Amino acid sequence: MARDRFVRQKPLTLAEQSYFLKTAFPQFAVKLNRAELRCIGELLPGNLSDNYTVQIVYSIPLRPKVHVLSPKLRLAQGCDRLPHVFDGNELCLYLAGEWRPDLRISDYIIPWIALWLRFYEVWLATGSWEGGGTHPEAPWQKSR
Repeated sequence: MARDRFVRQKPLTLAEQSYFLKTAFPQFAVKLNRAELRCIGELLPGNLSDNYTVQIVYSIPLRPKVHVLSPKLRLAQGCDRLPHVFDGNELCLYLAGEWRPDLRISDYIIPWIALWLRFYEVWLATGSWEGGGTHPEAPWQKSR
């Protein structure tokens, strides 16, 4: 059966997600228990970027929760909060429906983290979020 965004596939197990993560990103430390996968690793989103330590916590069927552990995320000048984050500075990486439990964290979530970090660095320098997305209000955007 072909993979189709309208056909629900069987979720990948935490063990399968762990295997794919360890294979694709051996620099990530992956810990697994019956209910949760937790991994911490470093990402360098661009050649001139900072090196970021990120943590992913995942429990089926919930969305992966992603936090930047270091360096501490800063605010762009004139902005009073970070862009595209949930409460607790959990990264907002994708639109509703773009993530499903049958997808590999290694193929989707980690590349989305790297992309978010690149947009964050542009935002930090300019105060303008260029990563798109949908939010009802954008209080992180500089007044123009």
